[in-house]
Amino acid sequence: MPARTHTESPRPNRPAVSRGTNQTAILALVLSVLGITSPIGLYLGYRAKATIARTRELGEPFARVAIWIGWLYIVVIVLALITYFWIAGQGS
Repeated sequence: MPARTHTESPRPNRPAVSRGTNQTAILALVLSVLGITSPIGLYLGYRAKATIARTRELGEPFARVAIWIGWLYIVVIVLALITYFWIAGQGS
């Protein structure tokens, strides 16, 4: 009995599907880190998460970190304003 040689693979060779990184998630992270633009980064982070869930792109950690940093900056800014106005009110 002759040995079988596999000249053809049982399945056609398909190139791997390349899932790119969501560009909105990267932009959201950059804008959240800048501080003054953190509300825009926060908004884009939520939009990127929704898009990633729908399209199965990469970049969900970028969007998640953008959201966390965006909220952190907003909380810090609000606390700083409250402290500033409280101290300014003490001088009167």
